[in-house]
Amino acid sequence: MDLGIKGKNILITGAAKGIGRGIALAAARNGANIAVHYLGSEEAAFQTAEEIKVLGVEAITVKGDIASFKDVQKMKEILDQDFGSIDGIVNNAGWAQMKPFFKYEPEEWRREVDVCFNGVLNLAYTFVPDMKKNNQGKLINIVGDSARTGDRNLIVSAAARSGAISFIKSLAKEVGRNNIQCNTVSLGLIDQGTFDFDEETMKKLVKQYPLQRLGSVDDVTGMVLFLLANASDWITGQVVSVNGGHSMLG
Repeated sequence: MDLGIKGKNILITGAAKGIGRGIALAAARNGANIAVHYLGSEEAAFQTAEEIKVLGVEAITVKGDIASFKDVQKMKEILDQDFGSIDGIVNNAGWAQMKPFFKYEPEEWRREVDVCFNGVLNLAYTFVPDMKKNNQGKLINIVGDSARTGDRNLIVSAAARSGAISFIKSLAKEVGRNNIQCNTVSLGLIDQGTFDFDEETMKKLVKQYPLQRLGSVDDVTGMVLFLLANASDWITGQVVSVNGGHSMLG
């Protein structure tokens, strides 16, 4: 099936490993050129880019802290010069601490807000104007389901991402006339091979999911590819859950 993304330039943040890497490779297999964003995982980002090039499309690595507006501007300068105008963005970058609110020191929550909320604003403010000029574009923000349901141990990142959901909805209304679709993908617990849970804890986690398993990276990539594809051109301002039925909010 032709998704209509062949030859499109897609920026994927946090693409060196895990979910971001899976999305990058899946989009590349469907003909998209990929900008592999990273902050700390340089070697993994370079490896991901090399795997993408083997698929016969273009790939470039770009480093930057999305919480920094200057970094995001610099990223765009590099991409404009060495890659080309961005047709779509999948923001997979995030940062969270797992602890109750009153275990924080006041300055400790700033980083979570800067990455999970301000980072989305920085990306949109920097890249969406070119999409408006080109009269087409896709912006997809990935959050955890805690942004919709709340979580006492993810309280700050959940709040920041909830704000990002509201921002994406409002932005969708502003740029819809420019044929730009802005959506959110909200995830349940995704097994990226990094969990260190004992067997009993894992059983308790799985019981919370009607489908009786945690999510996989492939479960995420299918939804993201759909939202990048031409088939989703009349879908905007939506929050789409990929969570195995863990929560079923209307």
